[in-house]
Amino acid sequence: MKSLLLSLIISSLLVSTAEAAKTSHILKLKETRQCAECDLENANLKQAFLQKANLRTANLKDANLNGADLRGAFLQKADLRGADLRNAKLEDANLQGAKLDGAMLKNTVISDRTVIERKWLDIFRLVNAQVSNLDLSGIDLTGANLNGLDLRNHNLEGANLQNATLEQALLSGANFNRANLQETSFFISDLRNTSFREANLKKGSLQATDLRGANLSQTNLTRTNLSSAYLEGSNLRNSNLNNANLASSILREADLSQSQLRNANLFSADLRKADLSGVNLRGANLRGADLTQTELENGTLRGTKLDGAILREMKLSGANLSRLNLSNVDFSGVNLSNANLRGTNLSGANLSQAILDGANLEGANLSGANLNKAILESANLLEANLSKANLSEANLNKANITRANLSEANLQRTILSEIKLEFANFCGAIMPNASKGKC
Repeated sequence: MKSLLLSLIISSLLVSTAEAAKTSHILKLKETRQCAECDLENANLKQAFLQKANLRTANLKDANLNGADLRGAFLQKADLRGADLRNAKLEDANLQGAKLDGAMLKNTVISDRTVIERKWLDIFRLVNAQVSNLDLSGIDLTGANLNGLDLRNHNLEGANLQNATLEQALLSGANFNRANLQETSFFISDLRNTSFREANLKKGSLQATDLRGANLSQTNLTRTNLSSAYLEGSNLRNSNLNNANLASSILREADLSQSQLRNANLFSADLRKADLSGVNLRGANLRGADLTQTELENGTLRGTKLDGAILREMKLSGANLSRLNLSNVDFSGVNLSNANLRGTNLSGANLSQAILDGANLEGANLSGANLNKAILESANLLEANLSKANLSEANLNKANITRANLSEANLQRTILSEIKLEFANFCGAIMPNASKGKC
């Protein structure tokens, strides 16, 4: 306890000392305008008079320099990352080697005698709309603050925008094909009909963006934040969405076929009528997601969390659902023909009118499940647990129920022609002729 208290006291003293040093640096700058290598991080220097100030290699990260007079200032190798330079006067200033990643440059004033690297000069001109019909393909915009810009229909193919911010920007119809967008933020931007084909958006943010009709095919979206994004009708075919966050996103009628969604977060996502055929959803979180009429033919759902998911009228033929916990899930009318459900927990599930012909249900738990009018032709139910299941009017023609447990199951008007039933347990079951099975 004493050591913890001592650590807290020392930490507090260090913070106080650092703040005191920063305050002294601010006073020194304002009084002498000589502050090379000073620590001015987060300093409020709004509209400060800093003409010809010596700020070489100073730390001005996230500093407020809005409207500051920096004419003729020496800012060589200064750290201005995230600094607010809006309305600042930088005529004749020297910014050679300065770090300007994330800096706000809207309405900043520079002159032809301002020393600034070509990259940041291009970004300055772009931010302040001093260019027109500019071809931005292949341009280096790494770390640029492009928030709120109107780049509709612009060509940025192959551009490098790593760590850039384009939040609340108008980007509909823009071309970002093959662009480097790692850790780039598009928060709340308009990206309708934008093309990102083969782009790298790893660890980027597309949170709450409007991506309706966008082309994201063959795109790297690993660990990308797409939560609450509007992706209706978008093309995500053959894309890598492993570990992506798609919670509460709208993916109605989106094409996600052949994509990778391992360990993706799709909590409460709207996937109605989406194409998920051939998709790998292993370990994904689909809790509360709406998958009504979604197509998942030959897809993989191993280890997927489906609690509370809506799966009505899904197309799951050939899908791998083995050993999943699908208890109480609504599969009514779902196409599960030739699906792999070996060892799957379907207790209490609603499979009424489901299509399960040729499905592998070996060792599956279907106790208490509703299979009314389900089609189970040629299905493999070897050693399956169907106790208290409702199989009334179901079609089990040529099914294999060897060593299956059908105790107390409802088999009224069930088709059992040409079935394999060696050692099946019908104890207390209601048979097709309404008689009770022997124990």
